[in-house]
Amino acid sequence: MKRLSTGSLSSIEKAVIDEIRALRASPGSVQPSTLLASPARFVHHFIHASHGNVQLRIATLARELGVEMRTLERTFFDEYQKTMVQCQVEVRLAFSLWLLAVFPPTKISAIAALLGYDQVQGFNRFFKRHMRQSPSAWGHEERERIAHEQKRSSPD
Repeated sequence: MKRLSTGSLSSIEKAVIDEIRALRASPGSVQPSTLLASPARFVHHFIHASHGNVQLRIATLARELGVEMRTLERTFFDEYQKTMVQCQVEVRLAFSLWLLAVFPPTKISAIAALLGYDQVQGFNRFFKRHMRQSPSAWGHEERERIAHEQKRSSPD
């Protein structure tokens, strides 16, 4: 995964910052004010909206929201009983599992790109660390399992 310098923003970070600024510009709406009033909920929302994208750095969001990183970490943990990094990993893994299970042999490079990896190898390492097998092997096994379940449940 390519590391971004603190001065440059990833495209996902730029999009989230643009959305924060747009929400601030339209204070009449209930949903935006609720999100902006709770930075932890806001970060949680964008972790899910970005599917746990590896290029979404929470420190960047904290700066834009005007909250200290440590305060954000504490309030996030208090509300969700997990760290922001744990949340990102869970969401990223769940999205990749869904893509691999639902779509016929999805290109691993396409999944890696969707999740913000510059190189497929980074995604492969992430996936193997959490699932103990490669994404392609897991996807193949899962699609076979689903097909077998569908055969068993369909009337003969």
